[in-house]
Amino acid sequence: MRTQLLCTFSEKHQCKPLLKRILECYELSDGKFFIFEDCKNEGSLMVTYNVILDGSALSKFPTTISIHRKKQTNTLYTLNAMNRIIMEENGGVLDKNFQLDWEIYRNCLIITSDTGYKIIDLRLVDIIKR
Repeated sequence: MRTQLLCTFSEKHQCKPLLKRILECYELSDGKFFIFEDCKNEGSLMVTYNVILDGSALSKFPTTISIHRKKQTNTLYTLNAMNRIIMEENGGVLDKNFQLDWEIYRNCLIITSDTGYKIIDLRLVDIIKR
């Protein structure tokens, strides 16, 4: 069974209807939603969840991205954003063996932006089990 970690951006007042829609569109692999809040933008939420890949379109919501997680530091990131950080720290060279200091990115979401990448400090709000 192949799974993928997804992150859907939401505002606080839209969260409950969003969870219902996600359950209608995806089969969750572990039945859990992790709700994070942007520490600098109260009310701005990120909902993460693992889905079972079934061959259909992965992103069924316009505000959803595929992410990865470094468990030891609870760092959520896109591969493109992490590659940009590696290149910045490694003199412009993308080296897959380059070791990042993950502690710098503890409890953060790292995504690409117009200027390269963006680091969002996260606070866990809730874990919802279905």
